[in-house]
Amino acid sequence: MMTLKKMRFARFIHIVWSLFLLAGAMSGTGCSSKPSDRDLVLLGPDQATELVAGKRTLLVLGSEEAVWVDARSESDFRTGHIPGAISLPYERVSADHKQLDDYDILIVYGNDYNDPRSVGMSKRLMELGHKDVRTLQGGFRAWKEEGNPIEPATE
Repeated sequence: MMTLKKMRFARFIHIVWSLFLLAGAMSGTGCSSKPSDRDLVLLGPDQATELVAGKRTLLVLGSEEAVWVDARSESDFRTGHIPGAISLPYERVSADHKQLDDYDILIVYGNDYNDPRSVGMSKRLMELGHKDVRTLQGGFRAWKEEGNPIEPATE
C-alpha cells in the first residue's frame, strides 16, 4: 500500500510531467505560427534598388537575384509601376506565387506607407515558403517621391 508521502510525490511527478508535455506542445505550435509584423523586413527605396540592381554576391552560393513584386491591383499596375516589377495582385498570391520561385529576394510594394496589400502579401509569401521577403517602406508613393523612375501607364 502506498503511503501518503509516496502518493503526494507521484502526484507531483504527474503534474510536472503534464506541464512539461504542455510546454512542448505549445512550443511546437509556435514554430508553425503565422508571420507577424515583427517578421517584416522593411527597406527604403535606395536599399531596395541596390538589391535589385546589384545582385549581392555570396561567397559560396554565387549571386542572389532580387525582384520587385507589385501587390497592387492590375489597374494600379497599368497606371504606372517600378521598372521590372512583376504584377501579382494580393488576391492571386496563393494561386500564382510559384512564378517567384526563380528569385532569391522578393521586394513587395503597395501604394503607400503601411499598405495592407503589401504587408499582407509579404506575410503570405513567407507562409508559402519564400525565404527572403522584404517590404518597400512607403510603397510606390515613396518610390516616386524620391524621384525614382517609373514605367508609364500601359493600355
